[in-house]
Amino acid sequence: VHHIAFSVSHAVFAQAVERLDKRGISHSGVKDRGFMDSIYFEDPLGLLIELACYRFEPPQGFAHSDVLFEAHKIRVARGDYAIAEIHLADAIEILMARRNRTLSADRS
Repeated sequence: VHHIAFSVSHAVFAQAVERLDKRGISHSGVKDRGFMDSIYFEDPLGLLIELACYRFEPPQGFAHSDVLFEAHKIRVARGDYAIAEIHLADAIEILMARRNRTLSADRS
């Protein structure tokens, strides 16, 4: 096992650095992953722990994986290196358009 990752809320993640520092636990500092932020530290037995926080909330009825799947397709089509916030926004727009059917040819 390389490490164990836990998805945490934005509220929990925002307090992670301060709380780790207060307890004298060394950590990686916040790592920008484009679509999420991560922080790494070791437990007392040396296991690497990751706390991760998504930078987006999926629309109601969709999962984080749905948004990431669409964002990945957009990223690849554009030839971009990694998923960025623009890919997430465009993915959410696509998912919403797919869910909210219309008879109008012009959705603008």
